[in-house]
Amino acid sequence: MMNRTLVMSLVLVSAAAVAAAGCGGGGSTPLTKAQFAAKADAACAAAQEKGKNLDLSSTEKIASNGAQAKSIFDELANKIDDLQPPDELKDSAQSFVDGLRQEASQFGDMTQAAKDGDSTKVQQIQQKLQSESAATSEDARFVGATGCARLFS
Repeated sequence: MMNRTLVMSLVLVSAAAVAAAGCGGGGSTPLTKAQFAAKADAACAAAQEKGKNLDLSSTEKIASNGAQAKSIFDELANKIDDLQPPDELKDSAQSFVDGLRQEASQFGDMTQAAKDGDSTKVQQIQQKLQSESAATSEDARFVGATGCARLFS
């Protein structure tokens, strides 16, 4: 069974992706640091509410809901990637996006392991996700998206 903190983090991250999918991009003009952080945080705050219904509390539920969670991670990565960060945040914003994409990939692997009934592999991937979530949180914090950072903590 999944660790309660990890489940909550994954639910919140998934919710962030849903909300971010509806938030406008930065256009062709780079955003200021404050604008970039505000857009990311607004998406994450709205997403927290939407993600409450995604149940990832067991291997069976990961098997049935994991593909949706992966899709949400992919959408979030694409949405954040569409924002135009200021020059001083480009590397950190890219690292944030890369982290989200890595988590999406791990979620895909974990979903397949759950479908295969391989609970040992599910647990191993959960451990990787916890570590990756910490790095993603740090990237979000560095770009000023402290609301998003709390989702990955």
